Formats: sequence, structure tokens, C-alpha cells
Amino acid sequence: MLRAPNIAVFVISGCLAMIGVLSALPIELPIPGLNQYNAGWYIFLGWFILAAGSVLPERSGEQAQTPAS
Repeated sequence: MLRAPNIAVFVISGCLAMIGVLSALPIELPIPGLNQYNAGWYIFLGWFILAAGSVLPERSGEQAQTPAS
């Protein structure tokens, strides 16, 4: 069952996808290692993280709490 991903997962995957799109354009980015040859990997990684965040089950409230020791 699909669900809405965590907002942090959504933001991180969006940033990765935007970095991939920007590195595919013929502009000079000040980040070393970003070039048009590995732009597809950044776009794929952003998509994969978003897909994984949508498919993985949420932890219930009882599982999220740690037992007090």
C-alpha cells in the first residue's frame, strides 16, 4: 500500500533530482564531480528514495517508543 512519504524524504529526493537536472544543463556548477555524465544517477537516486519512502511501512506508536530502562 502506498502512502505519503515523510516530508524530509520528499525534500531530499527533490533536491537530488534538481541537482541532477541542473548538472545536465550546459552551465558550470561550483560543486566538483557534478557533470552531464552522472546527472542521470542523481535523478534516479532522488526518484528511488522517494519511491522507497512511499512503499516502506510506517512504524506504529508502540514500536516507535523505546522501553525505559
